[in-house]
Amino acid sequence: MKDRRKVRAGLAAAAALCAVAAAPGTSLADGAAGARAYETRGTRISGSDGDAGAPSLTAGRTYVDSVGPGEKRYYGVTLDTKSAAYVSAVAAPRPGAEVTSYRDGVKVTLESPDGGICGTASPKIETTGVAYPLADYAARQIDSGPASCHQAGRYVATVEREDGSPDPERWPVELRLMVEPPVKGGATGAAPEGSSSSPSPEPLDGTPLPRRGGRGFNDAPTLGTGVWRDEITPGETHFYRVPVDWGQRLSAVAELSADGKDQSTRLLDRALALHAYNPARGLAKRGTPAAQEGESPRTQVATAPVAYGNRYANTGSTVRAMSFSGGYFLAVTLNPPQVAPHLNSSVPVVLRVRVAGDARGGPTYDKDPVKAGFGLTAADRRAAKRHPVAADGDRMGSSGSGAADSKDALRVVGYAGIGTGTALVLGLGVWTLTARRRASARQRYGPPPAW
Repeated sequence: MKDRRKVRAGLAAAAALCAVAAAPGTSLADGAAGARAYETRGTRISGSDGDAGAPSLTAGRTYVDSVGPGEKRYYGVTLDTKSAAYVSAVAAPRPGAEVTSYRDGVKVTLESPDGGICGTASPKIETTGVAYPLADYAARQIDSGPASCHQAGRYVATVEREDGSPDPERWPVELRLMVEPPVKGGATGAAPEGSSSSPSPEPLDGTPLPRRGGRGFNDAPTLGTGVWRDEITPGETHFYRVPVDWGQRLSAVAELSADGKDQSTRLLDRALALHAYNPARGLAKRGTPAAQEGESPRTQVATAPVAYGNRYANTGSTVRAMSFSGGYFLAVTLNPPQVAPHLNSSVPVVLRVRVAGDARGGPTYDKDPVKAGFGLTAADRRAAKRHPVAADGDRMGSSGSGAADSKDALRVVGYAGIGTGTALVLGLGVWTLTARRRASARQRYGPPPAW
């Protein structure tokens, strides 16, 4: 107890020094310094400059290429007459890259063998100065769209980057083709009318459990309903996977904690961005600000219930993306200091996730949808069940007591700019506390499990 009191006293003194160092005139660090970039994974491929000689994409595999400003890359896709297909592209400018809102972006298109447009999407940067991964897909549906897109043959997928971007660097691009098996029966209708506009479920309360987000779609950890805590560096995007079954809807709130006097909603209301994606990496919903005056800054998303027939909703409707069960994704971006001036160090972010509604029967496929990347496994369904939210003082998180205590200690940093010397003082206090807790934990329980 005495040791804990001494450490807490030291941290309180360090926090006081932080308040002095955060006075007006203190210089801000580079907003993207230390931010983890999106981690592309897959087979290297080089798209061609035209239809002729375009390399082929194989269903179920992920590929990695790059695209420069004003460049267009071509890829071949062979499809049958019965299966829906989705060609996704994830473009990943480096954290801190100079980007312009609604001008910088990419366009992914899928063309039929005779040149007809089957599907297209154009994800763009939404906030000037915030470079984050852009993802969406171009789709071919069987029961809708041009007749030329229902034939078998070699289709062409293209990824084009907007011209005139202030960022001259090539952007890494992650490509994936997913082919949904044909349906032979079962529930193929749309979600109930008006369900997409019904009130969002109330966010969960409780002490959050630690969970480190992934650096991309490929390493996103699976979350169920619950309250989770992560630590994110400004300019960084973390990914999480959430199993959602037929008839269920996904809602999530990402929030910062306005602990200090300088952390007003006015200053931090643009600090967070939140996007939801479906299992084929199609954009399902953009986050919207959810904080009221005086509340902690936060943004939220709420989707329509999952139903096969949603894919035939009006073009441009966010309901269209909620058309298959499987692992949905949440991407949380912590904006850099040029957008949110009080953020220049890693800060705790709380993610409140809820999967609402009872699972219902869906369509019957003529092949295993899970092998194609759709649907849920038994492990997914177990993970989708509500995770017990820790009670106050309970540190039974997946990363062990040491990690939980160290992250709680980091809250004294706040979100204000701090001097390098003060950061070192505080870091030493946190390191000391963490080392003692971890040593004690190892003696009692052995090493903590990895995330």
